[in-house]
Amino acid sequence: MATTGEVEPQIQVRFHTRHAKYSVTDAAILVPTKLRRYGLSEIINHLLALDRPVPFDFLIDGQFLRTSIQTYLDDNGRSSEQVVDIEYVESALPPQQSAALKHDDWISIVRGHRQHPLILSGSYDNTARIWDRSGNCVGSLAGHDAAVKALSWLASEDGDILQCFTGSQDERVIAWNISTLDFSSESLYECVGHKGSIEGIAVNTAATHMATASYDSTIKIWTVDADDIEEDDTQREDAPKRRKTNVPKMAVKLASETLEGHQGAVSSVVFHQETGSQILYSGGWDHSVRLWDVSVGSNISTMNCERVITSIDHSAQSELLVTGHADPLIRLWDPRSREGMVVKLRLGGHANWVSSVAWAPNSLYNLVSGSYDGTVKVWDIRSTTPLYTLSGSSEPEQKVFGVDWVGNLILSGGEDTLLRIHQAKQL
Repeated sequence: MATTGEVEPQIQVRFHTRHAKYSVTDAAILVPTKLRRYGLSEIINHLLALDRPVPFDFLIDGQFLRTSIQTYLDDNGRSSEQVVDIEYVESALPPQQSAALKHDDWISIVRGHRQHPLILSGSYDNTARIWDRSGNCVGSLAGHDAAVKALSWLASEDGDILQCFTGSQDERVIAWNISTLDFSSESLYECVGHKGSIEGIAVNTAATHMATASYDSTIKIWTVDADDIEEDDTQREDAPKRRKTNVPKMAVKLASETLEGHQGAVSSVVFHQETGSQILYSGGWDHSVRLWDVSVGSNISTMNCERVITSIDHSAQSELLVTGHADPLIRLWDPRSREGMVVKLRLGGHANWVSSVAWAPNSLYNLVSGSYDGTVKVWDIRSTTPLYTLSGSSEPEQKVFGVDWVGNLILSGGEDTLLRIHQAKQL
């Protein structure tokens, strides 16, 4: 506290924002170095003359300010003689858990529907479950005889029938119809041909093709209509070897194309989010992210890093790829860049493997990650530290296996057998 006659330390700062409606003068102004985010927020509100105060967060050198300006300067060896550029963004409250829904076994994956208020979860009990956003289990999909590891909805307009796909360690993908009237389900066909666990499923935005990632080191491409199915023939070489006698026979679909190039398990696939795109991204245990042109079956380019890739997602907003890895880091890539094909940014904050990543659907900057450290973290890529850490498990070190972000919901599941739903205000 300054005594009488002492001059309170000040520093020149220059404020800027990417949100035009909150822009203020870009002239440097003097502010006390003791200010933290709340004091800085008061200054911005004063400059904007807002009737109702708006809370802001502040970034210096790409890091969210969580101390006083003086402490930041001291910790980073910055001089108070220099003008400090400070970016500000509208802040949001931390996501709040609204439900924790019990499964019979570990939850391997979660997927929310983008147009309908339904959630799919896959489990090591060999089933997928259908939930409404109020937390009611409205149906289950039982057709696999091993853990369900991959899920995808087929994008659809409003209607009475939805379609989804479930992939399993039993080396099969099953296509399902789900009624939105009574949530009854019907298996349409099974996709066979992989020789290892199905680890990832992606459907292109045109809803014409599906890609599957497998432990057998391949990616297979399938059409999603039912025109090219065949009657099940359990004597065929590529017919599935079922371990249960109560699994009904289904019509069989064969892949239209097999993409080879990965040297090891393929853990995740995602289509470019442009409507009708035939560009596919994949990540694998060979430490590579690969870009494929599905229309010609070609591996366009390959980007490499130093760790196994566990999960991949593509942002329609920023055009960036995000990957999770067999280390505590999240990596961001710009597939449009050909300057070395290297990692664009690394985000650190987890204490164990990052098992799953997903972009926020309507944001340039936000994503969510789940980890074997039992936490779910919310990120703003304008900073290399997480915005929020959410509970992803009941006990420390219970692994989180799957996350998703759909609308204002952050979904997660893992070893504690609970599907967790967090309400997230748009960040």
